[in-house]
Amino acid sequence: MYRFILVLLLCSLCIPVFAYNLDTSVNSEIEQKYDANKLNKDMKVNQNQQAKQISNKKPPKNTPVFDNSTPAVTKISNTISNIVTPKTGTKIPSGTKFTVKSNASISSWSGVNSLLTFTSTEPVYKNIVIPAGTQFKGVISASHGGQITGNGGLIKIKITSMTLNGKTIAVEGKITKANSKNIFFNNIKGARQYLQGVDNKITQGINFYKKARNLSTKMSSNPVGTILSPIPTITGWLGSAVCTVTSPVTGLTQKGKNISIPSGSLYEIKLTQDAYVN
Repeated sequence: MYRFILVLLLCSLCIPVFAYNLDTSVNSEIEQKYDANKLNKDMKVNQNQQAKQISNKKPPKNTPVFDNSTPAVTKISNTISNIVTPKTGTKIPSGTKFTVKSNASISSWSGVNSLLTFTSTEPVYKNIVIPAGTQFKGVISASHGGQITGNGGLIKIKITSMTLNGKTIAVEGKITKANSKNIFFNNIKGARQYLQGVDNKITQGINFYKKARNLSTKMSSNPVGTILSPIPTITGWLGSAVCTVTSPVTGLTQKGKNISIPSGSLYEIKLTQDAYVN
């Protein structure tokens, strides 16, 4: 029994020694046959080759391809055809006036931005000769018809260009006269009818009183009518007083007059900024 136990103890002590010797021999054999640094380099080379193969592969047809290149942009020209705005050359100073005639009729019902043309009737001498027959163009910048408040119609014209020696030059100008009438603030105005409306209301009251007074006179021609004759007069007086008191308010219902200027009418154009001719 004691021998059996002793044998078991000896075996348990020897096994780790054998295992240790076995592991050491295997590792030494692997190190002799294989170089670890070479294995690492070979693995990196294989990985790089696989990456190149993947990058060289064409994408499948159903895979979207994105183009990140910047497209060429074509610039749009801002120049208005045949109109130039020179800042050098012979100067036509601001304030220069031209007598012109219109080539079309103009009214307070003409739409905003409607184009207008004028032709000068007299030569102008301002550093250069601007002959008669020079063409001017403009637009209606504001307009409206006669209004219920008594305000008259309105036409506002802005001069935009002048054609001289076959060249159209951008200018800035306004109308200062229309049919020999002075125009202020470039506003061609129709007659305001507010005061006329007030006067019409007062006149209406006075006429009502006169009719009532005549009726009282007729009624006083007989004994029975004499007693009642003051009533129409009093009524007429009250009606006239009401018309007079309310006339400032009712005058607002009077519509202002419209404007209609026929073709060929004379105007005066005044430059509001210097213009230059090359």
